[in-house]
Amino acid sequence: MTSAAPTEPARILVVGAGDVGLALAGRFVSLGAEVTTLNRSGRRIDGARSWRGDLADPATLRGLPAADTVAFTTAPPGRDEAAYRLAYVDGPARILAALPSPPGRAVLTSTTGVYGIDDGSWIDEASPTAPTRATAAAVREGETRLADAVPAVTVRAAGIYGPGRSRLPDRVRAGEEPVAADGTPRWTNRIHRDDLVAALLLAATHPTPPPVLIAVDDEPAPRDEVIRNLVALLDAPSPPTIEVPAPTGKRCRNDALRSLGWAPRYPTHREGYASLLG
Repeated sequence: MTSAAPTEPARILVVGAGDVGLALAGRFVSLGAEVTTLNRSGRRIDGARSWRGDLADPATLRGLPAADTVAFTTAPPGRDEAAYRLAYVDGPARILAALPSPPGRAVLTSTTGVYGIDDGSWIDEASPTAPTRATAAAVREGETRLADAVPAVTVRAAGIYGPGRSRLPDRVRAGEEPVAADGTPRWTNRIHRDDLVAALLLAATHPTPPPVLIAVDDEPAPRDEVIRNLVALLDAPSPPTIEVPAPTGKRCRNDALRSLGWAPRYPTHREGYASLLG
């Protein structure tokens, strides 16, 4: 379905209120929206109603309030296909079934992993999807089912980093993250959490957004470049090396998102990690 919705949403449901979801809910609250957050833990923010619910248990979703816009920011509860199906296929379907009426728009936080490209090619929203993993295939199925059910905007995000997401810096600090021995690029794409939140907010409030947006910063970067930048920021030991026989990864464009007026506060990993670790 195509998505045309109000630019000032009145009733918002944020499903999966982790750090991205709660930050997004806070932005909606600042706009004066009536916001409900839904998660299993009951985490909440000031100014929003908190609903303790579990996507695996439809009984916990009964009685959800009506929403003009639903933002799905759910992280899978595990790394297997079943966990991804819960987050992207079954969970959204149960939310829509529990609502008293269909929302005017849904925003789904997805992943660039649905493209399945691993040779360093450039991609954009028009690139064909060809998931190579069962988990990514579940995400792609969830995108399709949600768009068939209600007007939806799918925001395909690259690797999210930011406050509280320290796995890569911790590995670099410990000397556990290798670089390619001969410099063969392993292309990566990233987005700072706050820039992703801004992209999701725009996807929810823009009057005529496209059905799919890629949320990445301005500069795809070889993984080795990111690691060496972190080594310098952390004064970490020199990284070990591995053999990389051919370029891997993909390079994602954010032109469509920028055309809507979005501009990242952290245009590359350098500014982003410096703000966190500098």
